[in-house]
Amino acid sequence: MTTKLLFIGHRGTRANTDENTVEAFKKALEFGANWVEFDVRKTKDEKIVIIHDSTLDRTTTGSGLMKNLDYNEVLKYGTKNHKYKIPLLTETLKNLKGRIKFMIELKEDDLKDIILDLVKNYNLLDDCIFSGRNLTVLEYIKSAYPNSKICYNITKGLELKIGDFLTLGKLKMLKFKPDMISLRSNLVNVDFINICHANNIKSLAWDFISYNNPLSIIKSMINMGIDGIMFDDHRNIVKIKRWLEKT
Repeated sequence: MTTKLLFIGHRGTRANTDENTVEAFKKALEFGANWVEFDVRKTKDEKIVIIHDSTLDRTTTGSGLMKNLDYNEVLKYGTKNHKYKIPLLTETLKNLKGRIKFMIELKEDDLKDIILDLVKNYNLLDDCIFSGRNLTVLEYIKSAYPNSKICYNITKGLELKIGDFLTLGKLKMLKFKPDMISLRSNLVNVDFINICHANNIKSLAWDFISYNNPLSIIKSMINMGIDGIMFDDHRNIVKIKRWLEKT
């Protein structure tokens, strides 16, 4: 089987290291990812940091809302398991530029101009996918930069819901077509993938961490025609690539 499957490290990787760290991104790269996905938020002093949650509590040794802390305060804490540094977006782009591509999930709506400026400054517009749950924000990015790549995280999307997408997409009546749509793995089916393709949208699946048999689930989605997998475990990237070579 030949495929142009996107091998995306979800938060870098969530296995045997700490998510959303430079170390996790390098691990995904080492095991064959061609993209890394990560989440960005803003500190009180308007530094752009990579972290999933709005608070430090779950993933770090600190606590409190990120938006209430200056970055120098954030630096007092490390990630919970390995005490890794909570990275800035700028240092991540600088360290990994030319080695891997980036899917940037905007966790706050007012980040769009700041993120675009940073990406432009590093000459990385062609190497980034801008992702999020706010379709209006993604439309803004696309209108500002028509060649940019946009991914709508529809699972908890704020505007277009999955049911409406399936209905409107089947009729080819979508008002705005992102380049990609990501959907939680337990909701992915052939209809979703086919409707994406009928509208020239790439289909992505995420969240495999809770399965006892993630490889079989991933393989079934590839057989259905999924365009990209967001891998929670970097080791599965190698296993899927080997499977594809034999198929």
